[in-house]
Amino acid sequence: MRQLVIDRSSNVTLIAYDGRTLALDGRDDTWVARLRDFMQGERPDALAVGLGPGSFAGIRATIATLQGLGIAWNLKPRGFPSAALWAVASGLPEVTVVGDARRNTLWTVRYQVTPERIEQRGGFELRRRENFVPEPSMVSPDAGRLATFGLRTAKLSASILESTVARLEHQLTDDPKPIYLHPAVGVGNAQ
Repeated sequence: MRQLVIDRSSNVTLIAYDGRTLALDGRDDTWVARLRDFMQGERPDALAVGLGPGSFAGIRATIATLQGLGIAWNLKPRGFPSAALWAVASGLPEVTVVGDARRNTLWTVRYQVTPERIEQRGGFELRRRENFVPEPSMVSPDAGRLATFGLRTAKLSASILESTVARLEHQLTDDPKPIYLHPAVGVGNAQ
């Protein structure tokens, strides 16, 4: 099965298709044109998209793009948690992925990683920054912003994207929606 996979949850846009990979600066606003050129007119058999947590605009734009392409190609995009990419990139068999959830909070999620599968151990949790204690088995896509905690970072690549999604096949969601960790700002506050 030739699956087009895209994740734009971090500072790197990752695209994988049929053994080919592409990594772009996450702020590259020409990513859709670059995707068109990358696909070389080919039509995939399946679509998968990273759901975050991470860049709100990047995740939503990617879901919308794959939904539009899915209409043209008669395919339904499926989603996966982007945090799993960081778990695989860490190289650790048991790892907690930590990210900046803003609003003085961090998000965490635990994974067990084997060559065959990636298992999420529990849901995403929000932790107050002032109560957070880092551990050696933690990795973060936001290590730079969270430098005071000394968290490990990992290098993402489009090939990690492809292998991660293959191991998550049994966990892909059929209704991709961004992973939101906070309620929308202003909900219930309308005058």
